[in-house]
Parts: sequence; structure tokens; C-alpha cells
Amino acid sequence: MKAIVFPQPGEWILEDRPIPRIGPDDLLLKVHACGVCGTDLHIFHGEHFVRFPVIPGHEYAGEVVELGENVKHIAVGDHAAVDPNITCGVCRYCRRGQIHLCEDLTALGVNMDGGFAEFSLVPAKQAYKLPSGLPLEQAALVEPLACGVHGIDLAGISIGDDVVIIGAGPIGLIVMQLARLAGAGRLLVSEPHEPRRRLALELGADAAIDPLNQDVKEEVLKATGIGAGVVIECVGSVRTAEQAVELARRGGTILLFGVTSPGLEAAVKPYDIFLRELTIRGSFINPFTHARAVSLLAGGRVKVDKLISHRLRLDEFGQALSLAGTPEAAKILIEPGG
Repeated sequence: MKAIVFPQPGEWILEDRPIPRIGPDDLLLKVHACGVCGTDLHIFHGEHFVRFPVIPGHEYAGEVVELGENVKHIAVGDHAAVDPNITCGVCRYCRRGQIHLCEDLTALGVNMDGGFAEFSLVPAKQAYKLPSGLPLEQAALVEPLACGVHGIDLAGISIGDDVVIIGAGPIGLIVMQLARLAGAGRLLVSEPHEPRRRLALELGADAAIDPLNQDVKEEVLKATGIGAGVVIECVGSVRTAEQAVELARRGGTILLFGVTSPGLEAAVKPYDIFLRELTIRGSFINPFTHARAVSLLAGGRVKVDKLISHRLRLDEFGQALSLAGTPEAAKILIEPGG
């Protein structure tokens, strides 16, 4: 089979690999589509728990073509989405129900081979059967949607809260739609690129702010009077993390959802957090939210089809890396059978 391999930081190759052999608790997935994520860029550069060499790709869906003898919940021919995050089940965090904080967390596409390949070996418990009628290319976005569901759970949006989303890339637009479902009143988005602002408005934002030509804090105060009850940072930069704190009202919550490079530091004023009684939270992966994400997508409650901007083959992976993070790209899909 053909597969993208990261042999070491900053390098990728298209390689011929044998089709994986499954064990009794595994399945073999013929990959239909795998999304390129900002985290993949961190992995490419050797950040974020990666182990080289590795087949990257952690947002994917496909068709089950082979099953291990112990697998009962899914059948050959079924379509499935993959939860890439594999937990040990026995560490202190897993036994507290905080599986995403597992002391021995492993992940397909990070430190185990993932979905940028024609076939993927998947522990069967990580596979979620998809309902009929759900397009597989949309199902590839179940994983980022599941992460967004976890983030919205943590954000604690109350019905009618003013919510600001910083960043209208694919994850920002997913989180924005979830915020509306959670009961957001006024929903404002800050995004420097006009096509993304236009798409945010189309998908339900009440206002889209251009941070390059408008004062974001001034616009938020103009709309809300006091600042946002919830601010969700979906960019992954120091400046926008600091800005998120500035935009919150007294008693507000700031959710840091975007992934920054591990060594970066942001400046905050502890007295300001104390005086305004702010809550600052992080959101990491998708504990117990994958099934909910499948339901939301299958029910049409979150729209992802308009987030897909490029469909590329495995041999076009270099183009995907060049496009990732640029204004003209939203969600890039690698389709191994394309």
C-alpha cells in the first residue's frame, strides 16, 4: 500500500508499505479521507508527543475491510470514523474518568501509524460505526468535531451568553456552530481573512470582526456593553491567547482551544484575573465525545461540507503542507484512493 511517512522532523516521503496484519481485537480500514490538521504541522516539526518514523493523520474515516475474531460491534463493509486517542484504562486519570489526561496516552497518527495511507490498522474499540447516508469525506471531520464538543462542554455557555470566537479556520467554525447549539446569544467572530468572515456569517455568526482593520475589543464592547461571557481562542498564537483575556467580561470564561508550539509563553496579569474573577481553561482532545460528534454530524446539526476546501491525493501531500494554514485553505482532505 501507499503511505505518507514522516521519517524524522521536517521530512516526509511517499512509501510503499505492506498492508498491516490485524490482531484479534483490531480491524483494517480502507481509508477514504483523512483531514490535514494544524496539529499535523506540529507533528511534522517534531512537536506534540510524536514518535518517528510514523504514518501521520488522525482525522479519518473509511470502510471496514477485515475484522479480528473478537470484534463484534462492527462488520466488514461498514463505514467507520476513528477516534485516534488510545488510553490505558488503568492509570490514576483513567480511573478518575479523565481518560484524555491518561499517563500512557497514545494516538494514531502521532506515535502510532495513522490515516495518511491506503489502509490503516485500527484497534476496533477506536472505530465508530457510521449511519448510512453520512458521506465519508464529512465523517473524516468527526474527530475535530468531537474535540470541539469537549471544548464547548468546558466553556460552560449559559443560554443567552455573549460568545466571541477568535479564529474562523475549520476548527473555529466548528466550535462556533457548537456554541450556537449550546445557547449562545450574540455570537461574534474575529478573523482577518474576508472569505472566512463571510463563511462565519453564513454559518450563523451575528458579526464578523476584521482584526487587521478594526479594534476587536472596541467592537466587542460595542456589541455587548461589558465584554463576552465566553471567549474561545481557536488560533493557537500568543497574541490571540492574550487578547482572549482582554475580551472577557467580569466573571467570564476564556477557553484556550488552539494549539500553540510548546515553548511559547503568554503574558497575563494575575491581579486582573483576580479582580475580574476570570476562569481560564484549556481543552485537550475528545474524552467520551466521539459518539456525540457522530450524532451531530449525521443529524445535520453541524455543517462541515462547506469547510472542505481541497481534496488531494497522497502524492500531492507536499501541496497539502504548503497550503495548510494559508488563507485560501480551510479543511484539506487527503483521499488515498483519489
